[in-house]
Amino acid sequence: MVDTPGMPGPHWRGGSRMNADRLSLRQTVAAAATGRMSAVDQVRACADVHVRSRSLRAFTQVDVAAALREAEQADYLAGERELPLHGVVLAVKDNIDTSGFATTAGTPALKAHRPRTDAAAVRALREAGAVVLGKANMHELAYGVTTNNALFGRVRHPLRPERIVGGSSGGSAAAVAAGIVSAALGTETGCSVRVPAALCGLVGFRPTTGAYQAEGVVPVSWTRDTVGVLTRSVDDAVVLDTVLRGQPALPATVVDGGLRGLRLAAPRRPFREGMSAPLLAIFDACLATLENAGVEITEDDLPEGVQETVTACGMPIALYETPRGIDRYLHGHGQPMRFCDIAAQVVGADVADLLRPLTEHGVPDEQYQDALTHRARLDRVLRGFLAARHADGLIVPSAPVTAPRLLPGEHLDVDGRPELAFPFLVRNADASSILGWPAISLPAARDAQGLPFGIDLQFPPGGDRALLTAARACEQVWRQEGHHRGTH
Repeated sequence: MVDTPGMPGPHWRGGSRMNADRLSLRQTVAAAATGRMSAVDQVRACADVHVRSRSLRAFTQVDVAAALREAEQADYLAGERELPLHGVVLAVKDNIDTSGFATTAGTPALKAHRPRTDAAAVRALREAGAVVLGKANMHELAYGVTTNNALFGRVRHPLRPERIVGGSSGGSAAAVAAGIVSAALGTETGCSVRVPAALCGLVGFRPTTGAYQAEGVVPVSWTRDTVGVLTRSVDDAVVLDTVLRGQPALPATVVDGGLRGLRLAAPRRPFREGMSAPLLAIFDACLATLENAGVEITEDDLPEGVQETVTACGMPIALYETPRGIDRYLHGHGQPMRFCDIAAQVVGADVADLLRPLTEHGVPDEQYQDALTHRARLDRVLRGFLAARHADGLIVPSAPVTAPRLLPGEHLDVDGRPELAFPFLVRNADASSILGWPAISLPAARDAQGLPFGIDLQFPPGGDRALLTAARACEQVWRQEGHHRGTH
């Protein structure tokens, strides 16, 4: 029986056996391997936390009975072969096909769409022993940054329910931050993994576009989309990344490494614009901690015109590719619907305003080709910027705010002034996603209200391993210095 949460419930906080909601993935696998806590035990513990956290609206569907059956099978198979994710319980964003569940993409037209097979990413994780507890709530069709879903409800922040969790993978972030699951899959076209991770105090990793198989995901843009992971540590992200790439199991020390010799560029503009003085002070303190640990940081601003180039290519590419990509996805699943049918039933006003006009007047081919040209130019400019400074990558605030309140019309309350949510929250992550660069948001500190603040590392394509190495070292330094105190 699939449970579609919607009833208010008590706050999520509460313990579980062996504190399963706080174990790392490696600790979880070790507990299952030694019999201290089987996969079945893990599912039961996660289900208990889920019951106490329904008011967060982190899920669109949960099926505890099916998860228990999966866990029983994993416990049985673990005696016959190695399962690198034995005992790990996951949430999967509801635009990623997961057999046994509908793939709704958070929109009414797809509520009854039940793919028979897993997306490639889900299949890889399940074959490694992971169990799926349910499908995570999301911004409708992944076209937004607040996860204010008109069909399933707004996802609430685990620390401050009146605040947003970010989007579009907001349910995935809330489920991990609340301790319901060990980790989650999200997708990212612009900032959809990293901003929710930043606002919820998690690690959010997007690989180089194309590193993970994209099969079985309701698309936004084949140029920009990727599956990503939301976890409580960089090491957890490495564990999932290893499985998703189909690599052999790697030791825990694989990404250990010092920070000396690392060179990062930290441009002030446009990444720090609109930030409050206290957040700027926090960011500067985190950079100073890295410099004391041996990182060389340059703060030259990006060349003029970079943001204009981002604007010229980002949304036109997505709006051109979405109708065509969704039509292909639906056709591949034998669905009689097409993009125009999906768009006609969209319930979120912000999403409808973007997508319904495409059913009559799509982005012209010429504008799309111009956007791809701008994208290539943007890539050259950013690579050249790093090369001229001998920098390994960029370091910027993942978002210019901690979790804000949502105002009417998809605006945010930012220090008492209204800001349109989409351009404000995507700004710092957008260019790297448009270009398909690997990037990771790390929980670096908390503000005076105890809300998490995330810092983003962005490396050129193919630099995923170097990025994870640097991220692991940054995470350790910030924890040692006390900037980051954890989500719980």
